[in-house]
Amino acid sequence: MPIFRGNNSANTITGTNGHDSILGFSGDDLLIGGIGNDELEGGDGSDRLRGGGGNDELEGGRGNDLLEGGEGHDELEGGSGADRLFGGTGNDELDGGSGNDRLFGGSGNDRINSDEGNDILNGGAGADVFEFERGDGRDRITDFQNGLDRIELDDFSRVQVQQVINGAKQVGDDVMLTLSQNTTVVIDDFRLSNLGMSDFTFDM
Repeated sequence: MPIFRGNNSANTITGTNGHDSILGFSGDDLLIGGIGNDELEGGDGSDRLRGGGGNDELEGGRGNDLLEGGEGHDELEGGSGADRLFGGTGNDELDGGSGNDRLFGGSGNDRINSDEGNDILNGGAGADVFEFERGDGRDRITDFQNGLDRIELDDFSRVQVQQVINGAKQVGDDVMLTLSQNTTVVIDDFRLSNLGMSDFTFDM
């Protein structure tokens, strides 16, 4: 696998049509994977990472980064900072990391992990899973599809998930779930009467 390395400046690095590894290091970099299953790592700075075709792995690192998976089944991790992640087509995995992030799954059956911070999550088309745990912050799902998407609560038993459902509140047009004292999930444009155990999975 060819390895491309940047430096402390703002670099623009484009990979080949094969499987590339591109490291930005410091600076506000633009990293483009192109065709192939690529590994892109932004490092420090506010970087832009574009996976392109193939099943790519993108890691923003520090800074306020923009990650675009493109085609294929991609893995995107924002790192620290206020990041924006776009999965694109395919069944993608998105992890915001710390910071107040915006995560967009795109088409396909995506797994979207808010992680720390107050995040906005949009699954897009497909059967998506939104993953949360205690301590994640105050998050919002903008397009939850009843009967298709799922909410996964890490380290919650079935009984604890039922307690979350029982404690859910209708707030205007939205539903608010409370996972812990400082951890909430708001489901936009949703009716509390439609919320049930079938909308959840749990990992205990």
